[in-house]
Amino acid sequence: MPRHYVNTALGQMHVRTQGSGPPLLLLGSAGRSARMFDHLIPLLSERFQLIAPDMFGHGNSDPLPASVDIRAIAGCMAELLDAFSIERANVYGFHSGNKIGAALAANWPDRIDKLILAGQSHSIIASNEARNRVIGGRTQEYFETPDDAGAISKALSGWATLQRRLTDLWWPDALLSSSPDRLQALAQTRTLVIDELQSFDSTAALYSINFAYDLSADLGRIQARTLVLEVATPDEDRTIGRQGPAYCERIPHAELQTLEAKGFRLTLEDKAPELARILLRFLDRS
Repeated sequence: MPRHYVNTALGQMHVRTQGSGPPLLLLGSAGRSARMFDHLIPLLSERFQLIAPDMFGHGNSDPLPASVDIRAIAGCMAELLDAFSIERANVYGFHSGNKIGAALAANWPDRIDKLILAGQSHSIIASNEARNRVIGGRTQEYFETPDDAGAISKALSGWATLQRRLTDLWWPDALLSSSPDRLQALAQTRTLVIDELQSFDSTAALYSINFAYDLSADLGRIQARTLVLEVATPDEDRTIGRQGPAYCERIPHAELQTLEAKGFRLTLEDKAPELARILLRFLDRS
């Protein structure tokens, strides 16, 4: 898979590309590099020119700069399209990527053909306040150190948090079972661990940027034809309920699709064929 480094206003971005056809920009979630698309890219590359960047502070891109916002990051995605001489692209954004995709579509509407905003129910809550409250509860371990703690205390606290997260990732249930898919599970676990190590210093900052972003306002400014893909889980069905219908109401030209899944750390890597079919059906429609 060809790899590139693209200079932007916020630094260099590491980008993976593959395929030919209409451009499709793939924007991933906080804590993950473009490796999260490794299973999806081969299923789409015969139909689309795929562009998958590592977010700043993730993978092999430059660190996430201080004092930036979602709109500035989205602007770098427009620069990324310029680097590949792409006037307009389809965009698929998952979790944090759906915020960046929304900002790109709202503020650079002439650069977007079709837009897919995907995520678990907590990621597509239309109200900024409600969404931040739910996501804040899921990410609180990144913010346990008081702001006024000294540099050494912050560093050691972060190191301890990283250890807990890696320990949690290291032995998933799939590796401890007798499943014949253990080698595949091991490969995915290695990828998760590498992504966690590379992104840890920037993940909290990216979440803070997400919390400050007025997503609700930008949703109403999106003019592109949009698919909202809600990843529904039994846990979130019990705790917060389905959010897709209310989310779609904020977007002028939106439709909803629901994908049933299980678990907390969901990036749909184990559902790549089903995800590819959903994306192709939407993107192929005139």
